[in-house]
Amino acid sequence: MQGSHDQVWRQVSQEIARAQGYAAAEALQPEHTPLSALGLDSLKLIEIVYELETFYQLDVDEERLAELNRVGDLIDLIVTALAVTDDPSPAGGTHGTHL
Repeated sequence: MQGSHDQVWRQVSQEIARAQGYAAAEALQPEHTPLSALGLDSLKLIEIVYELETFYQLDVDEERLAELNRVGDLIDLIVTALAVTDDPSPAGGTHGTHL
């Protein structure tokens, strides 16, 4: 499944809104926004990543979560995982890539 940066940004914003108890995101979360400023603790971040993994059929290495500081970091992680998943070369990933 391929996802453009903007599509992933919308999906990440939706998952953040759900984790905060809202039915839908009213707006895209600015990429520079610190995850901590959104009230997202490590458990909420794991829940968000799980939902994104399910939506995009990815497997993100949970150790990488400690590297995420901003909304943009989370978007970049998913976009990179999708790029690896969609790479048709033998060195590229396959569906269900672990990043």
